[in-house]
Amino acid sequence: MSNQNSTSPAVSSLHDEQAKQHSDDGQLQQGLEDTFPASDPVSHTMTTTATPTITSENTDDMEDTPKVDEALAAVRVRSHTPMTEDTRQEIKALRSELGRITGSAQEAVSASGRIAGREIRSVRQTIADQVREHPLSALGLAALAGYVWGMTR
Repeated sequence: MSNQNSTSPAVSSLHDEQAKQHSDDGQLQQGLEDTFPASDPVSHTMTTTATPTITSENTDDMEDTPKVDEALAAVRVRSHTPMTEDTRQEIKALRSELGRITGSAQEAVSASGRIAGREIRSVRQTIADQVREHPLSALGLAALAGYVWGMTR
C-alpha cells in the first residue's frame, strides 16, 4: 500500500503553484493600487498651441495689407462704372444661350413624358390581355395579393 502521508509530484506541484499565485496576487494588487486611477495616467508632456508672435516688424506689415472695408469700397466703385458695349453684348449672348438651354430642357421633359405615357399604356394593355386569356389565374393572383396586403395592415 502507498503511504498516505506522502504526496504525489502532481499534488505537490499544484500546491506550489497555488502558493506562488497567492504571493503574486499581493504583487498584482500592489501594482494596481500604484497605478490608480488607470483611466487617467499621469502625463509627462505639456500641450501648448502655437500663437503668432507680434513684433514691431509684423505690425508695420499688417498696416500695409488691405482691409476688408477698403476691398468692399473698391468693388462698389467698380460696380457703379458704366457698362461698356462689349459687356452688354456678352450679357445679351449669355441670355440668349440660357433661353436656348431652357427650351431644350423643356423639350426633353415633354418627350420623356410622352414616352412614359406610351409605356404605361403598353403595360396596361399587356395585363388586360393576360387577364382575358387566364381569368382564373388572375383571380387567384388577385386574391393572394389581397390576402398578403391585408396581413401586412
